Amino acid sequence: MGDTIEGRSADSAGINEMGVNSAGRALTSSIIETILEDAAEDGRSHNINTGSITLTSASKTAVLYVKNNSEKDLLIPIIGFLLGNSTGGTGDLLIEVVRNPTAGTLISGVIDVDVRSNKNYGSNKTLTVDAFKGSEGNTITDGATSYFSLLNSASKQYVINTGLVILPKGSSIGVNITPQSSNTNIDIQVFLSVIEKE
Repeated sequence: MGDTIEGRSADSAGINEMGVNSAGRALTSSIIETILEDAAEDGRSHNINTGSITLTSASKTAVLYVKNNSEKDLLIPIIGFLLGNSTGGTGDLLIEVVRNPTAGTLISGVIDVDVRSNKNYGSNKTLTVDAFKGSEGNTITDGATSYFSLLNSASKQYVINTGLVILPKGSSIGVNITPQSSNTNIDIQVFLSVIEKE
């Protein structure tokens, strides 16, 4: 089977054994975790959700704003949308993800999102962020568009693959939604999966 090498751990708390095969190669075992799993176990993985917002026109509305006030970077691997049925709407709904907005009626209105939750239900860690939701006709300004997407009008959940979004301290992300043409009523929710970097 091979030899065994014994070595005392750095704190001298016990003996660790490592197997070596006949070719002199180490025989070890490992546990592999994703960044998401590690962050959830450590209480650094969070969910932000606007809650339901009713849009009553086909005009663009700012629905979410998040600013990082922490010393640590925030990682956003998932941006998701829950869409209800549109009354009167035809065609597709337009999603716009905005990089670093700094003003607008959504931001000045200061209405907290409905959900800010740690994904580890045994952890009391919280995010140091501004997380505001909008309502019909709200705006965000002074930012730059980083992503556009057209979503089918069918009532369902969408997860947008923007790649990993990173928010260093002081940076922000916003979301605009433009409902379908002739829409008079649609309920939407926007959610983010957010990880605080170690």
